[in-house]
Amino acid sequence: MFEDYFVESHTVRNSKGENIAFAFALIFVLLVVLVLINGIPLLLGYNLALVTGSVSVLLIWGTVILITRRSHVEYEIEIVNDIFDGAKIMGKNKREELCEFSIKDCQAIGPVTSSKFSEFSDKALYRLNLTSNKNYPVEDGIWFAMTGGTSPYMVIFEMKPDMYKVFRRFNPRHTEIYHAPKNEDKGEEE
Repeated sequence: MFEDYFVESHTVRNSKGENIAFAFALIFVLLVVLVLINGIPLLLGYNLALVTGSVSVLLIWGTVILITRRSHVEYEIEIVNDIFDGAKIMGKNKREELCEFSIKDCQAIGPVTSSKFSEFSDKALYRLNLTSNKNYPVEDGIWFAMTGGTSPYMVIFEMKPDMYKVFRRFNPRHTEIYHAPKNEDKGEEE
């Protein structure tokens, strides 16, 4: 009987320094805009406190939403049988679908340290980075999947041992051998 495969992986993007700088810059701009919006009408002799106060509240609310959405970015990978699905979750509540493709149709699946990576990287229309770093490290734990078809693209992700079984099951010809990192428990290999 056919066994269903399901693998789910969540990776949180590590960009705390950028988020703090973004928040400080946005708050500084907000303060300048609030002073201008509320101060200019008073200097001109107009009492528009209700209008400028409402605009100020809306600007503060928008700033809070922008900061919270940017502060937590998480990538989700779901593999159900041969379908690879990637999504981006911002602020723990807004989900954006990024990719969906069949593992059977992939031209290559392997670590970014392999010779195939540079070969297929040049052929890809774009690269989708689902790792925890904006600039992913070149190491054996980071893998790529190159889609097929007329507009191929490359998905780069952090490999989990459970994923390897699915890749080998649905695309054994184009999946490279997985070597588990030394700090992880070695699972069952096929």
